[in-house]
Amino acid sequence: MLHHLHPGSLLRTQVALLSSIRASTASRSNCRNRPIDLVFIIDSSRSVRPAEFEKAKEFLQDMVDSLEIGSDATRVGLVNYASTVQIEFLLKTYSAKSALRQALARVEPLASGTMTGMAIKTAMEKAFTAEAGARTSSMNIAKVAIIVTDGRPQDKVEDVAAAARASGIEIYAVGVDRADMTSLRLMASHPHDDHVFYVETYGVIEKLTSKFRETLCGKDDDNGSAEIPVNGGIDDYGKGLDGRQDGYGINNENDEKGNNGLDACAQGHNCQHICVNNGNSYNCKCRLGYVLNPDKKTCSLSDACTQGHDCQHICVSNGDSYTCKCRVGYVLNADEKTCSRSDLCTLGHDCQHICVNSDDSYICKCRVGYVLNADQKTCSHLDACVQGHGCQHICVTNGNSYLCMCEEGYMLNADEKTCSRSPTCPQGHDCQHICINTDDSYICKCHLGYVLNADGKTCSRSDPCAHGHDCQHICENNGDSYICKCRVGYVLNADEKTCSRSPTCPQGHDCQHICINTDDSYICKCHLGYVLNADGKTCSRSDPCAHGHDCQHICENNEDTYICKCRLGYVLNADQKTCSRSPTCAQGHDCQHICVTSGDSYLCKCREGYVLNADLKTCSRSDACAQGHDCQHICVSSDNSYICRCREGYVLNVDQKTCSRSDACAQGHNCQHICINNGDSYNCKCRVGYVLNADQKTCFT
Repeated sequence: MLHHLHPGSLLRTQVALLSSIRASTASRSNCRNRPIDLVFIIDSSRSVRPAEFEKAKEFLQDMVDSLEIGSDATRVGLVNYASTVQIEFLLKTYSAKSALRQALARVEPLASGTMTGMAIKTAMEKAFTAEAGARTSSMNIAKVAIIVTDGRPQDKVEDVAAAARASGIEIYAVGVDRADMTSLRLMASHPHDDHVFYVETYGVIEKLTSKFRETLCGKDDDNGSAEIPVNGGIDDYGKGLDGRQDGYGINNENDEKGNNGLDACAQGHNCQHICVNNGNSYNCKCRLGYVLNPDKKTCSLSDACTQGHDCQHICVSNGDSYTCKCRVGYVLNADEKTCSRSDLCTLGHDCQHICVNSDDSYICKCRVGYVLNADQKTCSHLDACVQGHGCQHICVTNGNSYLCMCEEGYMLNADEKTCSRSPTCPQGHDCQHICINTDDSYICKCHLGYVLNADGKTCSRSDPCAHGHDCQHICENNGDSYICKCRVGYVLNADEKTCSRSPTCPQGHDCQHICINTDDSYICKCHLGYVLNADGKTCSRSDPCAHGHDCQHICENNEDTYICKCRLGYVLNADQKTCSRSPTCAQGHDCQHICVTSGDSYLCKCREGYVLNADLKTCSRSDACAQGHDCQHICVSSDNSYICRCREGYVLNVDQKTCSRSDACAQGHNCQHICINNGDSYNCKCRVGYVLNADQKTCFT
């Protein structure tokens, strides 16, 4: 009959049995490695402690040691994942076992999250490709993925795993410790007894090496041998390949099949899950997470929450395990058990001024000096004057309060509310010169020598000459008075009013060249070669060209004579009068870049990358960016083209046009455990159970 064995005894018993079966199998066939394309998909989330991750790497190295590695033998790739996915090396990267082991030793954990579905998708689309080193289907090389995880996936795995299997990838799922058996079955290929494995800790994961060596080892076709199931699907360490079981095994001292030597379970049973021999009969048991129904044969999913839990708020059964959730207004803490009140304001709100958390919601408030509007979200400025005031004249809102002011001509009394008439013109009156109080107001007056303008406020200087004078010739205003002057050719008499003729041209006359007296005045004349200008005083050199010339094109005055010049595009002949066409621009031009002959003249053009300025002669470098560009952030003109740049905190993508936010963690960091991007920088955090040291980088327990 069967016994409930001590786990250590069970392990020794099963290992002995397994060794016996292996020896028997080895005696019947010579097992050799068959070439495969093998990709390990390894969970390195924060639940995997550093020492455990090292155990997982030792398991991978043991697996590599058991295989024949080479470009024509087994090829190995590695996908490392947590909240992100990282391909550590491809199938084509290493063909030597020693280099492969060294690469495995260098792999580091990624820390947070468990995005198993994303990892499977990455392996299917990027690791099992011809570019990555996978061999074509025509070569009949098996594609194998081994997933090792200790947690529940945070994304969907069923559809992506099905797609991977449909593409020809055989998937093995290895669960450790808290791994979700339902998820393992959703990922693994069929039959699950051969593709789903579970171990309690990373400390015993190396026991799977021999199992995988047998699974991945090719068998001789000649002897017709097939893989022998061990203990009906029980593995080396006493756990069912299709789930966790109670500690039952075979007693190695007695056959325990009953007095007649028959195995009751082997003779046929109707247990839904597990059949346990019991003498000449058997009992049915259920896998972990299930309970036996009253019919003692079938099993129902147990409610893990009713078995006891440590959720602070809500326990939700999930297969053979449970998850914790929080009530509305709370969020789950990192321990995935306790809850903290959520800060709804930080999650987004529509308050114009201030958001205040309130139980499971929030309320809006306004800053001082504002009142909340009827929509309970926006705010309006508080008008203190509207709320009531004691001002006699004028109320003016001032922030959260008000001030009293008086009308023009009044001043505020000591009570700062009532007003009294000002004894003088109000401060800030608008009289330009003099303000004079009246009964109810004031009037403006001007200083001596000025008159009040029509606006009744400003003043203009008065015109004494306009109000009458006794000057014989000319009256000229002089401040508040006037002075008399005489016309040209006359001098002012001693009475400073009348004038007498000057005997000669007056001193200081304004003739540029020659002054000649006339009866009542004088006239100006010019020297030889000059002509009198229209003002009758100044002289200009006479224009010989205007009096006739024989220039074919252009006559230009030159002192008392003239010279001939030619139009643009022509040159002066030896007779210094006629012109002939210039053969090219080479005769002289003022183009900065290129001269192009055009009829009797020429045109200026610019070299490529430049544009002609408004003077049609000089050139400026063209602004390539201004002509249109497709830079996402910043366009910088460069020679005849342009380059794109990104704003601070972004990096230029490979298309040299668009920008992505820089991943500070990916640029290198010195966090001992977890690096978290924070804008253009990063912060360090520790895994659960550790505390960040004062250096903000290392962690301690």
